[in-house]
Amino acid sequence: MINTILNQLQKFIPSKWIRVGALFLSRSFHSFSSLLFSFIVGRLLTVEEHGLYSQYLARIVVFQAILEVGLQYSLIRYLSPIVSNQRINEMSYLLRASLRIKFYAILFVLMVCFFWILENFFTNKWKIDTGLFPLIDAPEHITNVWLVFLSSVGMSFFSYFDAILVSHKNYKILTLWIPITGLTRIILLLLFFFWNEGVLQINHVLFSFMTGTFISWIFYFFYFDSTIFFLPIKKKRVSYWINRLLRYNQWIMLASFFAILSDWMEILMLKNQSDAGIYNAARIPMQGILILLTTMQSFIMPTMSQFTSSREYKNYFKKLYIFILLLVLSLIPLAFVGSWFIPFWFGEEYYQSINVFWIIFPGFMLRIFFTPLGTALFTLDQPVIIAIEAFLRMIGSFVLNIFLIPEYGVMGAAYSSLFSQFLGWIFLLYLFYYYFKFDKFPNILERLKA
Repeated sequence: MINTILNQLQKFIPSKWIRVGALFLSRSFHSFSSLLFSFIVGRLLTVEEHGLYSQYLARIVVFQAILEVGLQYSLIRYLSPIVSNQRINEMSYLLRASLRIKFYAILFVLMVCFFWILENFFTNKWKIDTGLFPLIDAPEHITNVWLVFLSSVGMSFFSYFDAILVSHKNYKILTLWIPITGLTRIILLLLFFFWNEGVLQINHVLFSFMTGTFISWIFYFFYFDSTIFFLPIKKKRVSYWINRLLRYNQWIMLASFFAILSDWMEILMLKNQSDAGIYNAARIPMQGILILLTTMQSFIMPTMSQFTSSREYKNYFKKLYIFILLLVLSLIPLAFVGSWFIPFWFGEEYYQSINVFWIIFPGFMLRIFFTPLGTALFTLDQPVIIAIEAFLRMIGSFVLNIFLIPEYGVMGAAYSSLFSQFLGWIFLLYLFYYYFKFDKFPNILERLKA
């Protein structure tokens, strides 16, 4: 049926645009299903349970960043030309090297989770609390930590398999495969809800979140020939690719890790579960803005990747920012819609989330203005600058949260979310002022890149 529809469409639309459009819709559905999953969870859990889930989710995302080790970028960079030249053995060496790197990352995260489990016992017995993890009484915390670990592993391999399919240009398979994770999560979540007569628990949510990715693994190996992972290898070639991947990934991995810590710092540092639930309820609608930012990047990156001078970037930004200004103005009414929607959907106990939403909303609007600058750094091959900018935002967030959360609780976290990004953004403005004036970045950053 799908092939029939595609054949009919190809009579009127070039096949290239059909593939691009289908893949865009597939990725959009995946993002939308994640947003819908968050909304359903927030509606069905109590404030305290919702807060605990958001604390678990923050750890899942951080662990995922560690487990990905930047491979979702480097695999596309190195695997694509190897696939194009049909160098099967070299492909096997590269994939085996990437899996070995992931294995070491998995061992590291596993040790962190083991420490998390031990900390729960030590806290109850000796009152030791590092503040790194939410503390749950045994034995529930062992199950939940295990689900957090498996969820992060599943998500890291989801992006890993995605990169392999992109490198092989299997866009049709990619289009059909991507939505499976989000769809499975929602179906399992609703099944748990109805099977338990309208009662949803944390472990149900975590199990649904985790299982969705592992179900997608099954379909991945159903679609894609996995024999490439089991071909004979040469240890020297594998070692060569391990070193090359690590050199390429180091700054990208740091940038990704710092950016995720910055985005989730408030949830990571809020100790009170009710505060975490209230803050996350205000943050969930902002995921729509994050989806918009990802979509914007996918559209502007191919265009900017063709530029060869600062003048081209400058002229493009002049046109682009007119559109962005109009876009931001059109989104301002969402501030009023969000303040109505939060108590309507989540319940009266979330009225405090309205104040949090009003504070963090301008910060997410400003992200729209700065997204093109960050995207330009990728096309200019400036991983060092990307990592430094993300590090500045992370440090700003960490410092503000240390002072504001103990004093003002969830409202302190909201103000930190708004102002902590400015340090990185000021750095970006200075860099592009310098770039447009001298057609290069500051010499000290160029030396770091070298």
